[in-house]
Amino acid sequence: MNPHDAQSSLAGIRHFEDKTRKEIVRQRFARPYVLLAALGLFVALASLDLRNPWSTAALVLGFGLYAAAGVVQEHRALVHRKPTGPEWLFWAGVLAGLMVLFGVFRIAAWAWFAVPARGLLSQGTLAAAATAVAYVALTPLARRAVQRITWRGAGRV
Repeated sequence: MNPHDAQSSLAGIRHFEDKTRKEIVRQRFARPYVLLAALGLFVALASLDLRNPWSTAALVLGFGLYAAAGVVQEHRALVHRKPTGPEWLFWAGVLAGLMVLFGVFRIAAWAWFAVPARGLLSQGTLAAAATAVAYVALTPLARRAVQRITWRGAGRV
């Protein structure tokens, strides 16, 4: 094998690694799964102001839909890889940020619109809708962050 063949093979390997990383990021943020996760997030967070047993049922259904969207997405993915530590930290931060956003939106619904605390159209419902919309709207930023994390861990494909 001459040096040109070795360099050509290495360039081919790097090209396929780049394609794999792009596919990983693309499939993590496929629109149908993002929308299903947002719907699950909305149902789960809006359920907090309902009375039992509806509250429990909607909470389980919502977070179940949120988790199921991620599981099905991972199951149908063309490229599989183990998440790195920074990826786990990023997703934990996203969930924590969403919960903080929900609290801020709930307080805003109470302070600005004087929405009641219980019932179907309540502070929680309005805040859950705003949080779900923010989740979808912030997807491009999350995509960029995951892309950077994936490219930074270049040795793990």
